[in-house]
Amino acid sequence: MKKNIFVFGLNDFNREQLESLQDADQYQFHGLIALEKLKDAVSYDFPALLVEAQEQLDSFNGPIDAIINFWDFPSSVLHPFLCERYQLPGPSLKAAILCGNKGLSREAQQSIIPDYIPKFSIFDPFEDNPFQKIALDFPFWIKPLLSYSGYLGFKVASRDDFSRYLQTIRKNIDRFAEPYADLLQHADLDPSLTKYTAHHCIAEEIISAGRQCTVEGYSYHNQVECYGIIDSVRYPNMVSFSRYQYPSRLPESVKQKINAISKTIIEYIGFDQSAFNIEYFYDEATDRLRLLEINSRISQSHGLLFKNVDGASNHRIVLDLGLGNKPRFPHHQGRYACAAKIFARRFEDALVTRVPTSNEIDHAQQLVPGATIVVPVKQERRLSELLDQDSYSYQYVIAYLGGDNIHDLARSYKRIRKALPFKFKSLAGNANVS
Repeated sequence: MKKNIFVFGLNDFNREQLESLQDADQYQFHGLIALEKLKDAVSYDFPALLVEAQEQLDSFNGPIDAIINFWDFPSSVLHPFLCERYQLPGPSLKAAILCGNKGLSREAQQSIIPDYIPKFSIFDPFEDNPFQKIALDFPFWIKPLLSYSGYLGFKVASRDDFSRYLQTIRKNIDRFAEPYADLLQHADLDPSLTKYTAHHCIAEEIISAGRQCTVEGYSYHNQVECYGIIDSVRYPNMVSFSRYQYPSRLPESVKQKINAISKTIIEYIGFDQSAFNIEYFYDEATDRLRLLEINSRISQSHGLLFKNVDGASNHRIVLDLGLGNKPRFPHHQGRYACAAKIFARRFEDALVTRVPTSNEIDHAQQLVPGATIVVPVKQERRLSELLDQDSYSYQYVIAYLGGDNIHDLARSYKRIRKALPFKFKSLAGNANVS
């Protein structure tokens, strides 16, 4: 009999990754709550989502063998709630909160790995004078304690910047803050975990000098393993990502240090029976390593990279852990020596007047064996209507590629971009072709 695996926000991409696993015929994958309610929604109703998930699971006519998740809040906290209720392997709610709430996470990091984090200050943006709580020199970053994909994150270079960005944060922070407040009401948590609501913000010293990377790992019965490091290469604005590239080209000694620090903090916060990824900056000039943030999930962006190089997506890790098994993950058994996820971006808002047809996208993919292309924009829509973008750019093409080396990847991407016709109309009225 096939095992029943319930997956939060199961979309075509994740279903394809799961069903391509070597033993996929042993499982039946079921979507748990529609993705549009869990990601890119204008608002999130946490109590309603929890009830909907419980009703779906309770009405299921068969055994529930695993519940797994690939998404940020609110799925990241619904997941431990439901795993506990149905007595299935999964992280504790406390550990998930210590990963996701940036204020609590920084304080935990400060307790155990103080040499590897930036200076930070936590403030309430609705106080009369929140700036007085910030003990940092300009420039610094500000963002809500619950923020994803750069949402409401701003680089502050002056008091005027702070005042201007503060107004934007105040107008939009409820999107995650209100459902997080509902979570705190539903959960029986230690007061130490409820002192910062999602209406709080964090200011952090800028640590973006040097090279950025992400380590992927998991904890199984409190044994932490790191299985891959991916380079995150940025555009010249030092904010927006140009590509994710695997394997990392960092020095081996730096990789070893990243793995050691990651194991230390994951063990300290008690995050177990789940996968994680942690982002870092490494400054070669000073040989200094800084932890940016912890995510209580795999990065889906890395799935095809692992598959191309190692022979299996990191979805393998999540499935094994959800079933209570020690993960089985290959290494260097894929088709390519390296792989990348590459982003085409625009840095000003515009109206999209032409997107590639499905036939044009298929043709572009056929030009490069193994390529996968995603076009997240729609014709006759403004780029600024895209949700969950960073504050400085807009993605309009995403390409997953494999190759023998980075030069091979660059040539393949150039061929694909040339085959994908886009047209944009700037808000000033000039037509541009990209």
